Amino acid sequence: MNRRSRSRGGLLTLGIAAPCVAMLLFVLACDGRAAAPAADPPADLPASGSAAATLQPSVSSADVCPGAGYLCADLDPAGGLVVRHWRDFDGTLVVHVPRPAFEAPGDAVRLQSAAAAGIRAWNGQPFPVRVDLRQQDGAHFTVRWTQSLGGSVVGTARTRWADGEGLTVLAIDLATRDPYRPGRGIDPDRVRLTAAHEMGHALGLPHSDSDRDVMFPMNSASALSARDYRTMEAVYALPDGVRIVP
Repeated sequence: MNRRSRSRGGLLTLGIAAPCVAMLLFVLACDGRAAAPAADPPADLPASGSAAATLQPSVSSADVCPGAGYLCADLDPAGGLVVRHWRDFDGTLVVHVPRPAFEAPGDAVRLQSAAAAGIRAWNGQPFPVRVDLRQQDGAHFTVRWTQSLGGSVVGTARTRWADGEGLTVLAIDLATRDPYRPGRGIDPDRVRLTAAHEMGHALGLPHSDSDRDVMFPMNSASALSARDYRTMEAVYALPDGVRIVP
């Protein structure tokens, strides 16, 4: 089916245009949530009664964007783009990937393995990543399974970012059932790519503007691309919280 993408409630959904193409495309989303202490306004907004804003450090898009993959694909001409990633992290990032207990044992094992493979695709980019299949203790965050995430969404990374703290991942949520055919499970290879996409968000990547990249909003790539890796390098070459301005 050929589908147009459209925005609704902060999540990208698919609208059916006309029947045709063979491959089914699913939507991938990032549920990012900015957070800051209630007493302290965000760094790019003026404090109450203040005559001027406290601006975040900024860099020019002309200096940063060339060669940075799709880092600047969604650069706002008016406000620019704030780079948000893990801050001062030194060590191995541990992600707990359990089995979806509500699925048949064989299917649960295949889905767990697929999600683990997608997350491991980022190992070393930008730091070591280890998948824990058995217990949650010591993990930085967990993959949570559900049969449906609503509409055509099959994965989401739930993150929080605070000035001074950096990026925090609450969870990666993955669906196990085909959103268009709820009685059928999603192919494990599709789950692998969905997990890789959401892990990219969990590390700080934005969406790509090319369907050849795993970070494209729809699940259309077959593997991480050189552009995915190049964008990750560009993100972590910049300080967390820096604003890229046009």
